[in-house]
Amino acid sequence: MFDQIVNTLSHGIYVVQDDRLLYLNRRCGHFFGYHDIDGLVGKPFFSAVYPDSKTSEFFKAVHDKLLINEEPQISWAQMSTRTDGVPIWLEIFARRISVDGRPAIFGLLNDQTECQLIANAMLISQETLRLVLDAMEDRVYVVTDDFRIIYANSKMREGLAGEIDSGFCYQLCRGLGEPCPDCSREKVFECPGPVHKEYFNERAQAWFSVIEMAIRMPGVNRPAKLAVARDITFRKEAEKEIRALSHRLLSAQENERKHLSRELHDDVGQRLNALKIGMETLCQDLQTAGTDLQPRLDSLTNVLQQSIEAVRDLSAGLRPTTLEQLGLVETIRSHCRKTDQVNGLPIEFRTAGMNKLKLDSAVEIILFRVVQEALNNIVKHAGASRVTIRLTASFPKICLRIEDDGQGFDLLKRRTGGQQLGLVGMAERAEQLGGTLNIRTQPGKGTCLLFEVPLASDVRDKEK
Repeated sequence: MFDQIVNTLSHGIYVVQDDRLLYLNRRCGHFFGYHDIDGLVGKPFFSAVYPDSKTSEFFKAVHDKLLINEEPQISWAQMSTRTDGVPIWLEIFARRISVDGRPAIFGLLNDQTECQLIANAMLISQETLRLVLDAMEDRVYVVTDDFRIIYANSKMREGLAGEIDSGFCYQLCRGLGEPCPDCSREKVFECPGPVHKEYFNERAQAWFSVIEMAIRMPGVNRPAKLAVARDITFRKEAEKEIRALSHRLLSAQENERKHLSRELHDDVGQRLNALKIGMETLCQDLQTAGTDLQPRLDSLTNVLQQSIEAVRDLSAGLRPTTLEQLGLVETIRSHCRKTDQVNGLPIEFRTAGMNKLKLDSAVEIILFRVVQEALNNIVKHAGASRVTIRLTASFPKICLRIEDDGQGFDLLKRRTGGQQLGLVGMAERAEQLGGTLNIRTQPGKGTCLLFEVPLASDVRDKEK
């Protein structure tokens, strides 16, 4: 009965006294590589039973130490080899007992080979992951909720002001004396997904794009966040250069328009006027002569008058002379009246805070261009019956709101489809002045355009 019970256990059991085997169950024999354990009892345990000669001395030394120490038990793990040469990882628990009044060793064995292989694979995976992270150009680090860095890859460590355990993250990363003003710690721990932000590192004088997410680190009993930071300074500088080039391009465009407008008005316009006067004088002379050329000359005079009006309209469109003569408000009001007269589109235009406000000419022309482009889009595409324009100056910004009751459109579809109706140009003009462009629209529900630009402090002082 005893042998039946013991031989069904998953543990290997052995008893050794005076270095000779007193008992061995089948599981222990299986661990050692024996198919038949009969005849093993009574043999020297370490030289004739235990199969691995390379580790037998260590095994015997542990037994000897247990026999002479006060501690009654000990446990350890060691590599071994079966009788067939297959390696095995043994977990051993040994206890000092007494057999027939003399000391002996009772041992339990477990085969932990599979667990050890998994542990080795994990160590290899961790080492591989560490090598991969250290080879990255991105900065990878883990920070706890008390601002302590508990991991940093090689690229991150290069940029720190000291070792990761020598200070808080805001000290080591950015040289600050208190938590970063743009720290997203609370948001990261509350948000179920990753959090993205961009920030400027004063210490490194560089821009970074960061993705952060909450994680649990093994062996760390505090909330922590994993962060991957990429240096985007080159991109930011390129964007700045693009904005500067765009500003120069728009400025050059306006200057060229101004030049063409003056050429049309001062040169071509004057020549056409002179020609018209000459034609009218010729008509008067021919009336007294009584010739039949009069109808033909009248027709030519009409064509000439239409040409003069067309040149005036073209000149005004390129650079409204009223901007310099009457200012922004009256120029927009005049353009609204003309749009109503030509297209039969009622436009309500109101202002607030614009009286005696002297704006920079670049700001005035940009605001007028936005109104001009917006009304052009409404006339061509919206099918609106009414338009409302509000121009408001309230420090620290100027707000231009243009609303229509037209058919509206799908903004996302329009952008991805490439039909942006001048929206890109408006956005560039807003960015040129450090402002914003927001558009709210839905199919069948009209469109609201909000163009906001900062009102410079010196302009505000002039207004006062």
